[in-house]
Amino acid sequence: MSQPTSAAVSTTDPVVRRRRAIRGAFWGFLVDSFDIYLPSVALLPAMIYFTKGLSPETTALVTGLTFASTLIGRPVGAILFGLFADKLGRKRVGAIAIYGFSIVTLIIGLLPGAEQIGGGLAIGILLALRFIDGIFLGGEYTAATPMAIEYAKTNRRGLVGGFVQSASTIGYFAISLVTFVSLTISPAGEIDSPYVQWGWRIPFFVGAIFAFVVARFLRNNVEESVIWENAKKSEHPLREMLSGENRTAFIQVFLLMTGVFFMVNMVGSVLPQLVLAQDGFTGRTLTVSLIVGNIFIPATYWGSGLLSDKVGRRPVLIGCGALVVLVMTTLFAVLGTNTNLGLPYVITIVFFLNAVNAATIGTLPSYINERFPTSVRSSGWGIGYSLAVIIPGFFAFYQLGLAQLIPSGLTAAVLVAVGGLLIIITVALSPETRGTDLNTASMATLHSKGAAGIAARAAAASKPNS
Repeated sequence: MSQPTSAAVSTTDPVVRRRRAIRGAFWGFLVDSFDIYLPSVALLPAMIYFTKGLSPETTALVTGLTFASTLIGRPVGAILFGLFADKLGRKRVGAIAIYGFSIVTLIIGLLPGAEQIGGGLAIGILLALRFIDGIFLGGEYTAATPMAIEYAKTNRRGLVGGFVQSASTIGYFAISLVTFVSLTISPAGEIDSPYVQWGWRIPFFVGAIFAFVVARFLRNNVEESVIWENAKKSEHPLREMLSGENRTAFIQVFLLMTGVFFMVNMVGSVLPQLVLAQDGFTGRTLTVSLIVGNIFIPATYWGSGLLSDKVGRRPVLIGCGALVVLVMTTLFAVLGTNTNLGLPYVITIVFFLNAVNAATIGTLPSYINERFPTSVRSSGWGIGYSLAVIIPGFFAFYQLGLAQLIPSGLTAAVLVAVGGLLIIITVALSPETRGTDLNTASMATLHSKGAAGIAARAAAASKPNS
């Protein structure tokens, strides 16, 4: 990813431009995912560094808020960067966003802890920086993913979207691997242990450097989307996105993603805590479980996206919602009510939970980006995708409330079931988008009910973009 010569940057070859854009979106989302899971994977074995002196209940709440504060910052970033991406271009805005969270991640890796400045101040600074980090993270996928979808062939958008989205699990795998190595060279334990004092910083430094390299690649190697360049620009993307048929699409996407984020938060943040609660499990055992349980998951994203290219986005998403309700809920209940399952069983559960999660998410980039016209596509995708993190983002509080009614180990299963039901209902009430012409100014054809509309979509799906 070194800086190329000027001759290597500019090209009119559509294949080269497409590959660069897709690679840029993939690597951007990979470092995004690496960064988003730093608290729940790398920092989890060292949270005592920031929470020394707090009760176990308060520590668990702070741990959840560390993850949630980042998610809450993402809608702010999506709104800001989404508007600029629709008006100024996808690539420039995407690179700025990645540079931003690279710097913030580096600063977090240099923070003092509770022993140096007190627990309240240490936690406050950590949460504030993770919120700012979330703003920049919200800008990354708001810009880069629509560019990749706009470059993709019409009959391969699902596959391309699944490929880009698979970077989420690869990023999660990467942070687990880096954390495992860090724990090996600096064992975790009490407040004075090597990992708690300095080892946890290694994944943050790695993430900051990696993000900086990817930002340079996106800025210097990737060219702007041709579809965006040729489209009429909106003077007020946010206003346009919230009017007419775009508003209907936005509401449906928001509700869909609310369900998705209930699922994602349980897998990304609560699952590691449930694994770590198993008898005899340590930070190293946790990372082994996450690494082995995620090795083959990227193929699930690709398969889900490819299947949606063949049979449509709606059938795939509704089927995945059913798996969330039936399979994921059951597995979370098993993991949450047993603490002596053993490593092989835990790895199996981790694998299937991540497989259902990946299959559900794999179709989202193509489906949501096809819901909006080019003039507001970054805004619709980014804001609809990320604004939905707010309600599920307070999952730690919901779990505390549910624990007053049911065993605490079952609270994650309940929230997953809520997420799965939202996915099924919202997609069932939404139109099919496969084969949508992204060059059109209106998405009205999505709502056509007759045979002509179905035939037009099928014909479009059978031929690639020029």
